[in-house]
Amino acid sequence: MLKLGLRSVLAHRLRFLLCMVAVLLGVAFVGGALIFTDTLSAALKKNYAGSPADITVTPAAALKNNPGLSNARPATLSSDLATQIAGVPGVASADPQILVAGAQILGSDGQPTDAFGLPTYAASWPRDRRTATFQLIDGKPSWGQQQLTIDQSTAKREGYEIGDQIKVVTPVRAVTAILTGVTTPSLSGASAGAPLITFDSATAQLLILGRPGWTTITVTVEPGQDVQAVTQAIAKVAGKDVSVRTAAQVSADGESAIDNSFGGFSAVLLLFAGIALFVGAFLIVNTFAMLVAQRSRELAMLRAIGASRGQVTSTVLIEALVIGVVGSTLGLLLGAGVAGGLQAFYKSLDLAIPGSSLQISIPTVIACYLLGVGVTLFAAYPAARRAGKLPPVAAMRDDVSVPERSLLLRLVLGAFMLLMTALLVAIGFTLQGLPAAILIGLAAAIGTLGVVMTSPLISRYAVRALLSPFGHQAPITLGRRNAERNPRRTSATASALMISLALVSGLVVIAASAKASVNQGLQDAIGTAELLVSADQPFSSQVGDKIAKVPGVTSVHRVRQMPGDIADHRVTVAGVDDGTLAGPITARFLSGSADGLKNGDAVIPRNLADQLDLVVGEKFELTTDSAKQTLRVGGIIAPNRQLNAVIVAQPTFTRAGGATTDRTLYVEVANGTDLGTVRQAVGAQLADYPAVKARDQQAYAQSQQQPIDTVLAVIAMLLALAILIAVLGIVNTLALGVIERTREIGLLRAIGMDGPQLRRMLQVEAIAIALLGALLGLLIGVLFGAAVQHVMREDGLGVLEIPVLQLVIAVLVAAVVGVLAAVWPSRRAARLDVLRAIASE
Repeated sequence: MLKLGLRSVLAHRLRFLLCMVAVLLGVAFVGGALIFTDTLSAALKKNYAGSPADITVTPAAALKNNPGLSNARPATLSSDLATQIAGVPGVASADPQILVAGAQILGSDGQPTDAFGLPTYAASWPRDRRTATFQLIDGKPSWGQQQLTIDQSTAKREGYEIGDQIKVVTPVRAVTAILTGVTTPSLSGASAGAPLITFDSATAQLLILGRPGWTTITVTVEPGQDVQAVTQAIAKVAGKDVSVRTAAQVSADGESAIDNSFGGFSAVLLLFAGIALFVGAFLIVNTFAMLVAQRSRELAMLRAIGASRGQVTSTVLIEALVIGVVGSTLGLLLGAGVAGGLQAFYKSLDLAIPGSSLQISIPTVIACYLLGVGVTLFAAYPAARRAGKLPPVAAMRDDVSVPERSLLLRLVLGAFMLLMTALLVAIGFTLQGLPAAILIGLAAAIGTLGVVMTSPLISRYAVRALLSPFGHQAPITLGRRNAERNPRRTSATASALMISLALVSGLVVIAASAKASVNQGLQDAIGTAELLVSADQPFSSQVGDKIAKVPGVTSVHRVRQMPGDIADHRVTVAGVDDGTLAGPITARFLSGSADGLKNGDAVIPRNLADQLDLVVGEKFELTTDSAKQTLRVGGIIAPNRQLNAVIVAQPTFTRAGGATTDRTLYVEVANGTDLGTVRQAVGAQLADYPAVKARDQQAYAQSQQQPIDTVLAVIAMLLALAILIAVLGIVNTLALGVIERTREIGLLRAIGMDGPQLRRMLQVEAIAIALLGALLGLLIGVLFGAAVQHVMREDGLGVLEIPVLQLVIAVLVAAVVGVLAAVWPSRRAARLDVLRAIASE
């Protein structure tokens, strides 16, 4: 039976081709994602394996967040602590250093250099070269506020040479200084490979931190000393708010952080790969169902000559196994090639991240084969089982057909799934927020499967209704009847496209609702501020100082943000100026008022108050990276797009550990002043801060929508593979249908049907399948997209927006896809020899 299965695959290799392509593409997605993330993870882990310090001392709070990318003050250590550590027995040296993210290096055009998604770090020059994470390559170390050094990769890309004047932006202010040296990038730790600016120690405290202190103390242990014992001694000196770690612990923590980061990234990629394989399963189901039907007499002959049911079933499964193994092997190779291409791309960026060979691990190989072979066998099993039920006597009949199970069980199961979907949606509507959205997502998955199960019942009537506007000409009628002839096949082919378009249309509805909600939220939240000044990361308070001096500007209101914790809830803490909630930002108070802000009270939005179970007058404890404060709720406001946070006055924000860098500036302009003139003047003040943008309310709203479009585009790209496989499924069904109906096509040609009419018949069949899948997918996507918006209306999705034009375009595109999918099968059908076609069995 093994030989028979192998010979069958070779004999029908063209019929199995698209089936193998579906497996190949799905496995390539899985393999490429796993190999690339494993390779990049292995490369980054080398950074932590090479920590030059025997012991690293950092503030415990620094391990929670990256303070360079928030308004939290970087947690620091004192010079006195460095002196105390240097006096610990067994310590050879204790070198205090500064390393903070959030700086920028400007190119010769005055714009920030491209860091390819990596943060730019600013650092102090190390006193002990043994613990330095970077080395001087050319020139000399910088000294004073008029000198700096940068990393070699950035200098090379931007064409900077020693002696050039370079503009940089630190978390404190903009700096223009002379390049005195070129260094390697940081070679270990989280900053490895990223752009790097360095100053001498005193200048670094002034320009990077804005105050005395150090972010790290690196320790070298005397030869022969027990590192663990010295670590414990330092921990006693440092106290409970300081983390003291050996090089091995730093390495382990870094690797754990990388695994957590790449674990989430890999999970997302594997989710979309799983969708592609699931869609491909429909193609495999159809392929084997049609091939078993075409070879029913051949399989019955096997029964007649003594083969058992199990042997016939195993023959078909062996064919599936061969397709799964070959498709998985080719897919794994293609995935490795794609991962290698991505690796070569990031190496070409000259980021100085340690290289690593492609990591094709045993678990990755096993996962690819399990998925590829498993999906193929699972999808082929129903057809194989039906093949085994063929009676031996069927070999003597010309009209033999494969027995099919009644649709009753399938319809009952589908109806149960739809009932469960309705129940889950009803439960979801009683909840709010992310838990409800997750429940709705689960309901959408179950509901989609329910529609897949019940679609054969409706496909015949749906096809008839969809094609009724096209008339009743012979090719159209025959194409419609071909689509109606086998509702299982039609619905299975349409379901693949349905699943893909359900995901796309649901996401389109959510994205459109998010953009509409952003517009509405900004209209409701932004009051008298004509200009809004913001950047992707916090910026120096000097920006606001400069803007305040521009003629025509009456006031500049600052908003600062940092993370914090209330009980077990992670929250954002926002610091605001006096009067910010009374004009520049429109806040509608549901209870209490903003009067208590100046006395240290907090104002919170209603959704956050409900989540934390807080009311006006109640006290709560706010914990930030560097402080704990007990605050009183002074007021509760309606959900606010601009301030979905615990709102406090700037002095309270500073006491809680907030930095003096700003997140957003709300600029009010004097009445009668030309806004365009003021905006140009404000823009001129931002020349040294090119990443900071001044926008009017409309432009600011558009900038807030851009991330939504970006995320939607990325998701659409990831779903493109599933859509491609769905289209291949239509091509495959039509191509196998042409083979199955060879004699029928010959008879049609014999009685006068010409080539164009034959092509039109197949195009109508393809259009019917594509439209059925598209409309069912759009219906599911729109309904569940609207359901997600409903349960998230208090969490930023307050407006439902259904982009009708985009959905209509999707239907038209589906029809075009149907026409294109029929091109190759229709050409093949038109080239059939009429006499041979009539004579075929």
